Amino acid sequence: MASRAFPIDEAYLIGGWLESCLWGLFTLLFALSMYSIYKKRHENALRRFTTISIVVLYILATAHISIGLVRLINAFIRQRDTVGPVEYLADISVPLNVAKDWFYITNLFVGDLVVVWRLCVVWGRNGWIAVFPVILVLGELVAGYGAIIQWILPNPSLDSSVQWGTAMFAMSMATNTSVTAVIAARIWYVDIYTILSKRGSSNPGMQGGIRYHRLILLLLESGAFITLAKIIEFILFWMAPGDGLDGNNALYIIYEAMPQITGIVPTVIIYAVNHGYTHHDDCYSTRTVSSTLMFARASKTETGLRDPSSTTTATVSSMTFAGNFDEVLAHREVV
Repeated sequence: MASRAFPIDEAYLIGGWLESCLWGLFTLLFALSMYSIYKKRHENALRRFTTISIVVLYILATAHISIGLVRLINAFIRQRDTVGPVEYLADISVPLNVAKDWFYITNLFVGDLVVVWRLCVVWGRNGWIAVFPVILVLGELVAGYGAIIQWILPNPSLDSSVQWGTAMFAMSMATNTSVTAVIAARIWYVDIYTILSKRGSSNPGMQGGIRYHRLILLLLESGAFITLAKIIEFILFWMAPGDGLDGNNALYIIYEAMPQITGIVPTVIIYAVNHGYTHHDDCYSTRTVSSTLMFARASKTETGLRDPSSTTTATVSSMTFAGNFDEVLAHREVV
């Protein structure tokens, strides 16, 4: 039995509504993150690359949703009685649609670069681990532009555009899936040693208090939500028809929302790091911890500064841990 058709006009309406909701959330998170970056501008927490990246991602996401709104107005108002919504939206060679796809591909490229940058950070700024992901990211950029260039040629080819687009979606999904797995493994590794060094491995009660909290932060910090969206997008891409006139066009729901998702996740990571909800970037550097660790108890003053007189000392065997525990333990204080 054939699968139920999902009209392209309905898909774009739902996608536009979803993108507008996510853009509102992105705007709020962007404002909060930029304010936190401004407050910490004299500290080491400021990272120029990530700051510039989320600004660029927000500009691209805003441009994308703006063009998407104009397309919907053209389809359902201006071209309703001439071309028709379905035919207008299915025509991907329209210059306005080509411009929107350009913003999508550029947003995809910048977002995946941020994910790869996060990979370098959590692996102690080891550039070698990012070589293959960077090649994939550059490949998806070339493939994406190759797909939209087909529609500005004298004789555009739908088959060639689909092949270029397939390569772009596949490389982007491969990049996010592999990088997310490696990032999550590293974060989990650092967390385990942090927990064991701070409270002792023989205390089972501490596990329940942080398990779900850390699981949520792990999913956010590793970019797992982007990876899930990429997998859904790739599956729906294979299910979508070539011309968009019939069949299952549910692809365009996630396709329209992807620039916002790509921008929200790194923005949340920056906000979480700057507010101490997760590890500071420097804690992922590998160093040898001395046999004596100082555990600082949080001060209850309004300034939020630690009380230097309220410290306890714990002695552990000297060994090499993944992470700067002087900073990690400061972020993992027991209230």
